[in-house]
Amino acid sequence: MIGIDEAGRGSALGPLVVAGCAVAEGRMARLAGLGLADSKALSPAQRRALDPEIRGVAERIILHSIPPRQIDLAVARGGLNGAEISAMLDIIRQAWPCRVFVDALTSRPKKFGMQLESLLAPLRVEIVAENHADAKYPVVQAASIIAKVSRDAEIDRLKERWGETGSGYPGDPATKAFLAGFAKTGDWPECVRRSWKTIARFEEKAI
Repeated sequence: MIGIDEAGRGSALGPLVVAGCAVAEGRMARLAGLGLADSKALSPAQRRALDPEIRGVAERIILHSIPPRQIDLAVARGGLNGAEISAMLDIIRQAWPCRVFVDALTSRPKKFGMQLESLLAPLRVEIVAENHADAKYPVVQAASIIAKVSRDAEIDRLKERWGETGSGYPGDPATKAFLAGFAKTGDWPECVRRSWKTIARFEEKAI
């Protein structure tokens, strides 16, 4: 079976990372014994410590990193969900699991699960889609942690190139300072999601 979750959906910078963690049913108890939680409830040090432990239990880890340019294209075509669903489908097809646990992207999780099942046809897979699945299922918590650690590493690489970016989230003072500096020139770096309303607000302030 496989758990799927993402990291970086609300960020104004960097990629959205979707992770799949495939675990044999006989190893689920061992996975649960690692003491997992939703990645947002863990410190960076805790996530980094759990990452290799999860990989030691998992049959396979599959990562999809959706860059800012692709995110902007998805938003222009109607929303980010389409790009994230495509990543989920690819992860499921690669893993070929009997059951998928996924954190639903909409407030109607049952309908979301049925949508995934129909898009996967003729591959027959049981989809368990729930809101806040990362607070309930260890296999989804594992995917959440893997996704967050991977995204944090990508943000660190952005800092090496562009300087202090902060976490990338609009409420982060360091991210605000980073965006304000580029808004004055209007020359946004490729790591910025230009379709975000946050970016438009910074552009308005800079005029």
